[in-house]
Amino acid sequence: MYLMTLLTPDHASALNRLLALRMDWLAENGHPLSGESSSLMELVRLPEPEPGLVPVGMWDGERLVAAFAVQSTAPMDGWTLEERQEPSLVLSLAHTLPGEPGLGAILVAGLCDYEARMPAPPTWIRCTVRPRALAKHLEEGGWARVREVSRSYGDSHHLLQRPARLAEHTTLLVRAEGGLA
Repeated sequence: MYLMTLLTPDHASALNRLLALRMDWLAENGHPLSGESSSLMELVRLPEPEPGLVPVGMWDGERLVAAFAVQSTAPMDGWTLEERQEPSLVLSLAHTLPGEPGLGAILVAGLCDYEARMPAPPTWIRCTVRPRALAKHLEEGGWARVREVSRSYGDSHHLLQRPARLAEHTTLLVRAEGGLA
């Protein structure tokens, strides 16, 4: 069983190991590296969680197998006013342990199930990604493509969402402790 918990400064060394393995895997497989890993580490090292943006880890026993941030405020860039007014939770800065297929899908299913059980659940779990290949991979994994937003300086972002939905089978795989958002 996997366990999701908030990450604290005490988890910095476990997160550093996960991020180093992930960055090595990205480099070995010719994928672009970004500053997202350092942004996630900065969040974890804060003595108190940043209001509205919290780091979360998914553990397999003593081993950190995934880490990400969740934000309970409305996504801004590229989302319409109507979409920003819908209750949503933003997933960002996600990293999973390489060589463990399906971790991302388990992470998202667990998060969607956890949020659906909240007293006032969000309608959507949302994310924004840059690489087109990653957006396609997420779509194949159950995310719905909302739109692609082009930038004046040449790159684009892909907006995706999933409903916060109960998944009874997921609670057998993933348990969450404490408030994750």
